[in-house]
Amino acid sequence: MRTRLFLILLAVAGTVHAADTTGLSHQSDPAAEDAAQPMAWRYRLLETAQDVFEKRAAQQAPGATMSFRLPKVEPAQAGNQVAIVLEDKRIPLPMASANTFVFVRDAEAQDRDALVVANRYFPKGQMNHPLVQVRSPGLPDGVKRIGDLRLACEAQIEMAKAEGLKFRAVLATVSLFGLNICNKLEVTKIEAPAGPYDTVTIEDGTRRLVQPAKQRDTPLLNDKAWSDNARITYTLNERVVQ
Repeated sequence: MRTRLFLILLAVAGTVHAADTTGLSHQSDPAAEDAAQPMAWRYRLLETAQDVFEKRAAQQAPGATMSFRLPKVEPAQAGNQVAIVLEDKRIPLPMASANTFVFVRDAEAQDRDALVVANRYFPKGQMNHPLVQVRSPGLPDGVKRIGDLRLACEAQIEMAKAEGLKFRAVLATVSLFGLNICNKLEVTKIEAPAGPYDTVTIEDGTRRLVQPAKQRDTPLLNDKAWSDNARITYTLNERVVQ
């Protein structure tokens, strides 16, 4: 339920100030998308998330990198491209993987209120934010670090807040019920594998918690009993799921 609320809030934020992308060129076919909107966001919006990451990474995730995952785009989908778009030029952004890109600061883009545009279209009726991902160095494949997840959530929420009064009003309403979104999310439900898994393991030094995937009452993201360095692993039949 908590995870669902988080996703609902992000969906609300994604519809507040949808980027005006009229006239931009994309590889997808607009007719086939049935009036779907080009996948684009304000440069300053993504810069807000980058600001949070750079301010807090030294404490929460030393040496980590941040990227943005394209919403509703499969990891194996090839040909994705993302660029900063101004009226007279495009600045390609590096792709960290097939469906994730790295934000790059550009003074001209900031001054001219540029857009960050992918060569894809949103699913009809949806205008979602890209998903912030933080990754510390040296982690084995399939292993998540709690400090990375905490920082990614904080950056995601600050980016959503930057959308304007409508989303801040939603957050204010939620706070009346004592709900701090990042604090209340179940740590095992953030960036969980898309495929099946049957067991979740959290390890923090000598402390170890092993739970079935369907276990309720799992630790929350802000549970101080688990340090930023705690690791989460998902397994299926005792094999790590990535």
